[in-house]
Amino acid sequence: MPLEREVLLKRALHIVNSGEKENVTIRLIGGAAIAAIAQEGTKLFPRTYKDFDYFGLSSQRKQITEFLQREGLEPDKRFNALHGYNRLLFYDVELNVNVDVFLDEFVMCHKLYLKDRLKTYFPTIPPSDLLLTKMQIINLTENDKKDIAALLYDFKVSDRDYDHELNAKYIAELLSDDWGFYKTFTINHERMLEFLNNIKEDHKKRILDNLNVIMKAIEDRPKSLRWKLRAKVGEKVKWYEEPEEVKSAGGGI
Repeated sequence: MPLEREVLLKRALHIVNSGEKENVTIRLIGGAAIAAIAQEGTKLFPRTYKDFDYFGLSSQRKQITEFLQREGLEPDKRFNALHGYNRLLFYDVELNVNVDVFLDEFVMCHKLYLKDRLKTYFPTIPPSDLLLTKMQIINLTENDKKDIAALLYDFKVSDRDYDHELNAKYIAELLSDDWGFYKTFTINHERMLEFLNNIKEDHKKRILDNLNVIMKAIEDRPKSLRWKLRAKVGEKVKWYEEPEEVKSAGGGI
């Protein structure tokens, strides 16, 4: 069942803020994260929300579990025993939703190592990483496109993740060593251009300009030998993973 945006954010941000007070590093990820930091954009591109997810550190696995239990979330003990090295699953009794906590790395269609980046931004993972978690999805949904548009409407493209700035240099550097991720990103870039065809011109220009600046930074960045070797193989070999869905409520980020 869809959740009201304000109800979702109140609960999600309360947990992030409470964690900070208890020295538990936990950050929002996914659509709820974008709603929290790109408020103008999410009003222009409203979507439905079914849940919220977090990112944390594996070194704090025990502290995260104990903290979330104090906040009224029930751990899925079987799932956590099997997958707890990089992912934990909880049930939020208050909102009646499942909650994922990714640890150290975000693994879906592609892999993002975020362990060393959590301290650089609050209350979400860094904006450039938020964009990458969306642009790595091989089967991009309407909600994903709205999230990307909302983020790029509110944020200026720069060379750092700070306040309302998004780090294109970091994105370009990461994709210059990973042809598969680069391939999916470029496919989704084209999908976003199609999506923007139906957007009002005064809303579209800012997003389109940001998309093009990011894409130019990616294309201009020298590619690694690893990237070039994989590019020669191309689409003959699948370049992405198709993650198994674990959320009974429909999942996604």
